[in-house]
Amino acid sequence: MVPMWQRGLCASGAVFLGCLLWAACSGDAYVDVEQEPLCDSTADCQLKLNGTQCIDGRCRCPDPEEARCCEPGAREEEGDSCKRECRPISECNAILCKTAEDCPKPADLRCGEAVCEAEVCRLAVRERFPNQRAGDCVTLRCDEAGRVVAEVDDRDVFNDGNECTIDACVQGVSVHRPRAAGNAEEGSGYCDGEGHLVGCLRDEDCGTPSYACSTSGTCVLEWCDNGIFDDASGETARDCGGRCQPCRAGQPCAADSDCIEGVCGSDMLCKETSCRDRIQNGAETDVDCGAPSCPACAASRRCDAHESCQSGVCADGTCRRPTCEDGVMNGNEPGIDCGANCPTACPLFISDEET
Repeated sequence: MVPMWQRGLCASGAVFLGCLLWAACSGDAYVDVEQEPLCDSTADCQLKLNGTQCIDGRCRCPDPEEARCCEPGAREEEGDSCKRECRPISECNAILCKTAEDCPKPADLRCGEAVCEAEVCRLAVRERFPNQRAGDCVTLRCDEAGRVVAEVDDRDVFNDGNECTIDACVQGVSVHRPRAAGNAEEGSGYCDGEGHLVGCLRDEDCGTPSYACSTSGTCVLEWCDNGIFDDASGETARDCGGRCQPCRAGQPCAADSDCIEGVCGSDMLCKETSCRDRIQNGAETDVDCGAPSCPACAASRRCDAHESCQSGVCADGTCRRPTCEDGVMNGNEPGIDCGANCPTACPLFISDEET
């Protein structure tokens, strides 16, 4: 219930220092209280409701953005002496106060705080929303009511740490396009045109006639690419194992190093990748974690996407620990960067833009 002295009052519409007028109608008895009397002319209206004009046969404020209400600083108990007149609706809807405790809080407490200035409730909104999730192609801001609003930001690009992809945001969606086949721009190696960094693309990339470029993009001894099972040379299967490129799952092996996934089973066959084989293989970003079929990785382990990490935060190829400013609900937070050990209390509700 709004106190009697807070109702039906106007306040200055000035906005300064990032403080916005709190426009929350209090059910004021003096705002548009009178019915719009019938009229034949504006002269009739001056006798009935001062400041109005005869519009469409009714006494109305000439500006549709205005309503009849008390002048700034007036109190309801002053009755008609408050000089009701046509004023901006935003001023008519203002709530007066004695302290900030008399004012409604913002919809999301991370957006700012309610303040009482010159006995008028205002909302001090943060110029920059502090809890941004880096690299999600979205920027969050606070609107005039203190709600969090998400806006597409194609400049907020996530770096997947792969020099053979081109990272970008397209209409708010993170994409990673393969670079064209050729020399990698950073470090040594080549991009195979499918987003993978390889050791070679052609035999001549290996630098000596005794080596050839295998189908997997690694430089191997020439006889490792002759289509013959050279067991005398250490191959465990045709053109793989030993000093040649690793073998695929299901092919014979003599050691873990003979297999692409790094696991030679007790049956002496290369095994498929597993989230429990204690080796980083398959799509894993670190040992037994980070792949879509594996658990997310703990802090300090390698990653190539936010989803690869338990905290939901991957930066510069490493999973980060939860913080109260990372824009993600993680750790023991009951909401995004609020509650628990965070300095900000959680909002009463989560806006649609955050869900």
